[in-house]
Parts: sequence; C-alpha cells; structure tokens
Amino acid sequence: MSSPQQEAKPILRKQAIMRRVVIASVPCMAGSVYFFGWRSLAVVAVSCLFGFLTEYLFCRSRGEPVSEAVFVSAVIFALVIPPNVPWHVLIFGIVFAIAFGKEVFGGFGRNVFNPAMTGRCFVYVCFPVAMTSRWALPAQGPWGALKQWTTAVAPDAITAATPMTLAKLGEAPPPEVMDLLIGRMSGSMGVTSALLILVGGLYLYYTKTANRSVIVTHIVTYALLYQALHMLGVRNFYDGFTAILSAGFLFGAFFIITDPVSSPSTQPARIIYAVLVAVLAIIIRNFSVFNAGYMFSILIANMFVPIIDYAVKEQKKRKTAAAAGKAT
Repeated sequence: MSSPQQEAKPILRKQAIMRRVVIASVPCMAGSVYFFGWRSLAVVAVSCLFGFLTEYLFCRSRGEPVSEAVFVSAVIFALVIPPNVPWHVLIFGIVFAIAFGKEVFGGFGRNVFNPAMTGRCFVYVCFPVAMTSRWALPAQGPWGALKQWTTAVAPDAITAATPMTLAKLGEAPPPEVMDLLIGRMSGSMGVTSALLILVGGLYLYYTKTANRSVIVTHIVTYALLYQALHMLGVRNFYDGFTAILSAGFLFGAFFIITDPVSSPSTQPARIIYAVLVAVLAIIIRNFSVFNAGYMFSILIANMFVPIIDYAVKEQKKRKTAAAAGKAT
C-alpha cells in the first residue's frame, strides 16, 4: 500500500525554457487571428490538445510526466500550416509529429528529428491538395478578420498559390518589403508577418532562450548567399533582405533551427548546422519542385547532427592530445 503522505506524480514536467518559446509565439498567433479569423486560434488549441494526448499515452506507459515541450511542437506545427487546413489533416499531422517524430525515440531529449517539421512533412506528402493547392486570402480593412471565424468561406476567398510561390515561378515579382513586414498575404497561418515574428524572436534572443550564434549565423548565411546569387543574375533570385523577410524564413531562424534537442550539442557544430540548413533551404526552395524548402532542409540536416557533433568532438580531442604532447 502506498503511504497517504506519498505525493502523486505530476502529469506535466515544468520546463521554463519551453514556456518562453510558447510566449514568444503569441504575436504570431495573434497575427493569424487578425489575418485569417478566429479559426486560427482553434487550430492552435486542437493541435495542443491532440499533441498533449498523444504524448500522455506514451509517457503513461513509461511512468513519466508529459513535457511542456509538446506544446512548443504543437504550436509551431499549427503556425506553419495553411489557416484553412481540414481538421483531420491537422489532427493526423500533430499525432504523427509527436508519436513518430518524438516518442518512438524514447520521448523528450531523445528525438533525432524536429517533431513539428516531421508532422508537417507527413501531411505535406499525404495531403498535398490541402497543404499546397488552396490558400486562404487575408482579411482587409483595419479590423482584419477579428469579426470572422475564417476568411476561407467562399471560392473568391481562396487563392491557388501564395505570392512567394508565384515569385519563384517567375509569374509575379516578390511582394514589397512593407507587405512582407505586415504580412497581409496568403501563406502559412502564423508566419506571413516578419514584424510579428521579430517581436517574438527578439524576445527569444534577448532572454537567451534561443542560441544567439545559431540565429545570427543562419540569417547572415542565408542573406549573403541570396544576395550573391541575385547579383550574379540567377533567375528569380531576389535580394538578400527581401529573402530573409519572406516565406517564413525568420520564423524558422528563431523558432525551429534553435530547437535544443534536434540540433547539435556543441557550439562549433551548431554553427555548421546553421550554415547547412541555410544552404539546403536555398537549394530546395529555388531548384526543386518543392516550395517547402525549409522543412526539408531541417529534416535533412537533422540526420547529419550526430556525425557533425562527433566530428567536432573528435577534432577537439586531437587538438587536446596534440597540445598535451607538445607540453611534455
């Protein structure tokens, strides 16, 4: 028999750093409601609910509490999908993200791949029409969509492609800088506004919740490569400043690439990882048929994290051994 004084095991493992990431995502959530309606907030809530339930089932069998990190994965997953995504696609995606992107590896701290990107990749492949073919247009006017459940309520409220997709195909110029900053355009639910992303991202930066060197290295690498290709006259490559403001890149730089579990554990390896993701994102986004270049670049780079960490540690050991040999 258990002692009456024995404390019950907590259901939720408190993680202050994860809580700060969720707080940082609030401006993006608010922007999704303003541009696309209150359904956006329901999408985030449903994603969090099913993400929590999925992890709870696994953690219960192991006798462990659910990590607050599950809410980070659920929020990020919700923010990087279309605002008009069907409910079954949302639920399948977040369940897959937590079950196969995290729990099959043993739970928090053991996963190889970023769970949110794993879930998005799954629905991107399995439900291509829902994920790539129909995008809700943002509401116009000073009140935006604050009086609407969703902006995707009529055929004329749907577009077949985002402005960035049209720019990639050479069918339209890239949006103006002010449009990219404000974010009143079709796209993934919570990442159309560079300004709102920066509000939350800078909070992560200044509280040191996210690795500063990774953020800076990633943004600078991406911008310089884009600018160089633009100056060389490569087709449909716009300038580096426009590139970092577009297609939710800043959201990835602050919220995704800085995931402490699926990224390297050593600082030099993190820098290499940041450069690798930037290069892969540019290649896939501009030279492949896929528009989801950032998602694929993260997952591909995740596969190389162990070997990058190993190489950096071995190099450090060799330098230490060489220094010790010289000293003797």
